[in-house]
Amino acid sequence: MRNLMSSGFRPLRPYRITRGSRQMRERRTAQAFIVFGVVLACVELYVIFGWL
Repeated sequence: MRNLMSSGFRPLRPYRITRGSRQMRERRTAQAFIVFGVVLACVELYVIFGWL
C-alpha cells in the first residue's frame, strides 16, 4: 500500500516544464514577435506614406 501511494500520487510535486513544451512555447513566442514586427512595419509604412 505504501509503495502504491508513493509512486502514483504526489500532490506537492511542482510542475516541471519538459524540453519539448519549452521549445514549442519559445517557437510560438518567436512567431508572435515576427507577426508583431510585420504589423508594426506595415503601420509605419502606412503612416509615412500617409504624410506624403
